[in-house]
Formats: sequence, structure tokens, C-alpha cells
Amino acid sequence: MRTVAEPVVLECRGLTAGYGAVPVVREVSISVAAGEVVVLLGPNGAGKTTTMLTLAGDLPRIEGEILFNGDGRRLPLYQRARRGLAFITEERSAFMSLTVRENLRLGRGGVDAVLDLVPELAPLLDRRVGLLSGGEQQMLTVGRALAARPTVLLADELSLGLAPKILDRLLALVRRAADDGVGVLMVEQQARKALRICDRGYVLSKGLVSMEGTAAELLRRLPEIEAAYLSSRT
Repeated sequence: MRTVAEPVVLECRGLTAGYGAVPVVREVSISVAAGEVVVLLGPNGAGKTTTMLTLAGDLPRIEGEILFNGDGRRLPLYQRARRGLAFITEERSAFMSLTVRENLRLGRGGVDAVLDLVPELAPLLDRRVGLLSGGEQQMLTVGRALAARPTVLLADELSLGLAPKILDRLLALVRRAADDGVGVLMVEQQARKALRICDRGYVLSKGLVSMEGTAAELLRRLPEIEAAYLSSRT
């Protein structure tokens, strides 16, 4: 994990965002530096995915500022992608009717670059993605995103429906990417696992940042964080 100051590659200041004119998150300020993993925690409905979609440029912000690699323009997702953004959504972004090889050829990194990161995909190259397990599909998605050598990676719920062993493998890939200089912001329900590979984190509650700190600080406050998850459902 990085111990020296690195340039901030993604930042929002006073971000208010939602759907139409209805805000879901309010006055959210988050920063991600090159070479670090930052986790966004919180219960369902706290506004985590809305925040990620807005940072990616898929949702327009209502108020506030977003800086992507120092650029504060209101760029849509496809333009941010051209400038170094990779976005892994909750849905596994792959063409299910195509083979693994064909999916990798559509990525900017190419087949060999992905296999260097995720050699587990090599025996699956000629299999249709729709026939893969959920974990294999997620490894494809993550490998293809990282092979494009992004400057910023947004990852929303890597663990969704995955076995713990697969999640550990994916988190190791994310940590390796950060150690190579990528700035990572991830949403994750598996708070303890995420905090073990992260540098810093934020906790969202009812659309507001209710807590922030280093990974070590948030691990010490994990019972408090988990209590917030439970209280939001009552």
C-alpha cells in the first residue's frame, strides 16, 4: 500500500445527485489518489450506486463538482472511459452469447494482457460467456477492465453472488492494480474483506457521508458500521 502522497485522480466536492431533481445523495465529498484503494460502505439504499454512476458520468449531478484526472468538465461516461476510466457495474458487463476470447478482443487491453492478469481464463477462451459461472464471468469483467490500464477504476459490488475464494482473488487483483498506480474506488458489502486490502474508506448513510477514515480506523469501528447496516432496515 502507498505511503507517499500521490496525485488525486478522482474527487467530488459537495456532490448532490439523484434521479431527475430528486436527490439521493447530498453534499458528498470523496477523493481517490493514484495508487490507493478507497472503499465506499453503507447499507442498501444509502446511495452508493447513485454516487458511483454520477462519478462515472452516467448520471448528471444536481450540484457540486467532480474532478476526473483534474478535469472538472461534465463529461459523459464514454468520454471518461476514453480518458482512462474503467467502470465495473453490478451487472457483469459481458456479451453472454460471445466466447471469452471474443469478449476479450473487444476490450482495449487484448487477450494476452488479460491472461497475464487472470490466467484462470486461459482454458475458457472458447467457451461462451453465458455458460461460465458467476465467478468466472466476474474474473473476465475485472481482467478486461484492468488490462485496459485505466487511471481510475470504479467497481460496484464485486462480491455479488460470489464464493469467498473468488472474491479474495478479485480483491487481490484490485490491490495489485492500485500498487501499479491505478486509483480505485469500490463499493462493497463485504466490509471486513474490503477494508483489509483498502487504504481508506467512507461510510454512506441515508445519502450522507457519516464516517470516514483509514482502513485501520474503520476496521476498529466495524461493529458500529455493521450496526448502521442493521438499523437502516428497521
